[in-house]
Amino acid sequence: MKRSQREAALRGSTHLLRLSLPAVRSNGSFEGADILGESGAGPAAVLYQVYRSVMAWALTPAAEHSGLFAPGAGDETRHRVAEAEVPRELVPALETVCELLDDPAGADPGRISEACLRIGEWADSRGDTPATALRFLQAAATCSPNDARVAYRAGCAARRRAVWDVAELWFRHASAVSRRKRDWEAHATAYAGLGNSYYRQGRYLPAEREHLKALRIARRHGLRDLQGGAYHDLFAVTAGLGNVAKAEEYGRSAFRAYGSDHKAIPALAHDLGYFWITQGEHQRALPVFQALRPHFRDAETRMRVLATLVHAAGGAREAAVFREAWTEAWDLTSKLEESTALTTSLLEMAYGAVKLSEWDLAHSAAVRALGRAGARGEIDVIVPAEQVLSSICTLRGQVQSPASPTRVSEADEFAADLVSSLVASTATV
Repeated sequence: MKRSQREAALRGSTHLLRLSLPAVRSNGSFEGADILGESGAGPAAVLYQVYRSVMAWALTPAAEHSGLFAPGAGDETRHRVAEAEVPRELVPALETVCELLDDPAGADPGRISEACLRIGEWADSRGDTPATALRFLQAAATCSPNDARVAYRAGCAARRRAVWDVAELWFRHASAVSRRKRDWEAHATAYAGLGNSYYRQGRYLPAEREHLKALRIARRHGLRDLQGGAYHDLFAVTAGLGNVAKAEEYGRSAFRAYGSDHKAIPALAHDLGYFWITQGEHQRALPVFQALRPHFRDAETRMRVLATLVHAAGGAREAAVFREAWTEAWDLTSKLEESTALTTSLLEMAYGAVKLSEWDLAHSAAVRALGRAGARGEIDVIVPAEQVLSSICTLRGQVQSPASPTRVSEADEFAADLVSSLVASTATV
């Protein structure tokens, strides 16, 4: 982001939107052209036209709205909507845009923003129309430049598409608007959104800075949920920085801030458990993942938990737990052939099998992970899968030493508290 844009964002200036958004971001093509590759040819063409019309109106000064569109533009768009067999749930929102085309000078920005928000949420929920989701959430935020929460939604959509500069623009805009309106929840959330954007880029120090801002605002204004979220985010950042003691301290603070029965505790427990596995603390992580199993029921998240449980059980040399979890996880793989969770889960299973000297199982999981990752170009899986296969050749036939007992530490006591919380809340899952 340029300096002038950053300063405008900090002031919450709508001039920033006028300067930046027409060029954000169609990879050198017409603005919004990426919509045309989604939703089917007919609906996509209509949505592209609607998006372009809304943005032209939103970025034109109000004094120039009269006569912005040709006479009959609204009726022409209604005809195209009918011909294109647009999904029925979008028709009310598109009718609102047609009314804008009928009378651009009299249109209500709030109604137009809401219509774009509905289209954006529809596209977001589909999962296969990310460009459409981003475009319409941006349009919604542009129509309502003083709504920090809609700007935050646009930032999240840009972050999911890894359009980092656009995400930063929206998060900073949300921060500036929410500060002016003294909406402290939205203010803290905007900093958290920006911090998570930096985190996903591997920029841990800037991420830590933004999450500390979110934490200070949440503590100052008694926003307990956001305090828990900020500590949770800071745990992830400091773990990425390799600061084990500080990461565990933030994890404990998140647990205290959330409260033991908070809906975010399973996610926190999963993150902490995986962190302990990376530290070689399999015995500590194992009961956490066992207690997590009832909390994740959809196939994809359950696969992630089971695969990590396999890893923990292998590292802890708990053969019975390993085999039971392996069987369920391996059966699930056939249901997740198109899931992004499959390759990383297979790799976790291979790690657990290696630690338990289950060479054939390790080989099967690693080969399958490698083949799938190669087809998808997932370098972050290809390299470690090849390393697993190499280690199998090296270690096969060697006698593995038994796991050595360790003394109970403060982290072990914290893990026990997490397990007690998860078990206690199982009845409500």
